[in-house]
Amino acid sequence: MMLVDSSVWIDFFNSAPGRAGDELREMIRDAEPFALTGVVVTEILQGLTRDARRIEQYLSQWEMLEPRGFRTYREAAAIFRLARSKGVSLTTIDALIAAIALEHRVSVFTLDRDFSRIARLTGLPLHPIPAR
Repeated sequence: MMLVDSSVWIDFFNSAPGRAGDELREMIRDAEPFALTGVVVTEILQGLTRDARRIEQYLSQWEMLEPRGFRTYREAAAIFRLARSKGVSLTTIDALIAAIALEHRVSVFTLDRDFSRIARLTGLPLHPIPAR
């Protein structure tokens, strides 16, 4: 199981998707298991200028991984502080997505390089981006 980040979904919905969008398309076709989380859905939907209802319905068919409570947010803050102590700047959202993935023991499929930095600091597993 993996958590698909908004950067991959944006590539997927692009009129000319790249490697990550193509990989997600294959995963959907092959019914491979993956999930989203609420903040990823929010990031995707807030950027839409058209077809919002259709994309909302499309995204709603996959499993949602959500924070399990206070400890998830505490872990996100710890990831953020650890990165800051190493001179790495992160967004709160990326730290939260990483905490959710670690809590659910899933890898993250992303194009966002901040997750590579998080992975080096925390051991967060990342889904490799396929070569063309």
